[in-house]
Amino acid sequence: MLRSLGERAGQVYRGWWLVGGAMTLQALLAGLFFQAYGAYAAYWMLEFGWSRTTISLAYSLHRTESGLLGPLHGWLLQRVSPRRVIVAGVLMLGVGFMGLAFVQDFVQFIVVFLLMAVGASLCGLLSLMTVLVNWFDRRRATALSLMQTGMSIGGLAVPLVAIGLAAYGWRAMAFGSGLAVIAIGLPIARLMRRDPEQLGLRPDGAPADEHGRSARSRGTTGPAIRARAALRTWAFWSMSLAHAAAVAVVAGVSVHFVIFVNGALGLSVAVAASLLALMTGVSIVGQLLGGVVGDRVDKRVLATVGMLGHALAMLLLMRAETMTAVTVAAVVHGLAWGLRGPLMGALRADYFGRESFAAVMGASSLIVTFGTVGGPLLLGIVADVTGSYAPGFGALAALALVGSVGFAALGRPGGADGAPARPREAG
Repeated sequence: MLRSLGERAGQVYRGWWLVGGAMTLQALLAGLFFQAYGAYAAYWMLEFGWSRTTISLAYSLHRTESGLLGPLHGWLLQRVSPRRVIVAGVLMLGVGFMGLAFVQDFVQFIVVFLLMAVGASLCGLLSLMTVLVNWFDRRRATALSLMQTGMSIGGLAVPLVAIGLAAYGWRAMAFGSGLAVIAIGLPIARLMRRDPEQLGLRPDGAPADEHGRSARSRGTTGPAIRARAALRTWAFWSMSLAHAAAVAVVAGVSVHFVIFVNGALGLSVAVAASLLALMTGVSIVGQLLGGVVGDRVDKRVLATVGMLGHALAMLLLMRAETMTAVTVAAVVHGLAWGLRGPLMGALRADYFGRESFAAVMGASSLIVTFGTVGGPLLLGIVADVTGSYAPGFGALAALALVGSVGFAALGRPGGADGAPARPREAG
């Protein structure tokens, strides 16, 4: 359907239709899987008697898989059509969701959840960013930010998921979610193309004489060489470690926010999910702002400001004792998340070029995984040992401050002509 609409709207650059499809797929993944995890977790704790540490461990295993898969994922995107990778991911996630409806113990849960995690990774952020990075150059931050608003829009559906969980049970919701993933995700996946050159187009829809040469020809090294070279640059390590700090905060809050609000304030799961939806809804404002401004001003500054916002939000949660305080923290965290998130892909494309993007992102994911695994585990263990989330939120605030230094310390990505980066060597 999107394809036929795109053909009729001949003056609309096809890349924007791909942005719309990627946004929809991100919304589906967020609303049914990523941001709904905390709502499901509350029911798993009741039915199976699992602790908060166990819940955190399951989520962390998912993120570990994503990080370990990263280099292979990047390699597949370079060698195989992204469309095929995304189709495979949609099928794995949908089948995994339906299998989740029948699990009876933790071992079965882990097996099914890992299948879902692999599927979500293959049809998720890295695959979609790789497609859009190839389709956009001057409007890259805008395109990526619009795509990632899908994650926030999906978060707005979490209260509906919570209502469905209460009305029909988590098993029925899981099975229905699997059907929805396949029915909606497969048509979108089939729209994706590796780059505009396949269709005789150029990034941003620019005419040939505006780019002068194909953006694919930029740089003189191939993907594998550029990816290895990235490991020797200060930019790669500073960016990856700062990103790891950021996702430690985001992952920790995503897993534990509903449990924290439900336990600390005594509010229902549905109300807690509504506050989570507020957080993700507010992040849309930050994403749109970050995308538009990120194409015009220094992305490093915006990423640093986002990290400082994460730190402030964690300090607010550390002291929160009322619904008002938690609401303010949710708004601050949502704005910071929205402002910073879309810039992570745009920054790497600016520094290392679109030809090497998938390989560089895949290698970086090994480092970022320490944050996605460590954040939820830190909060879960601290809460189980001390009976309070406050020390864990304080630790995440300190980590966010360290991450802000990492983004602020990045050198400039390239020369005045905006060519792909030749970052200086570390040491």
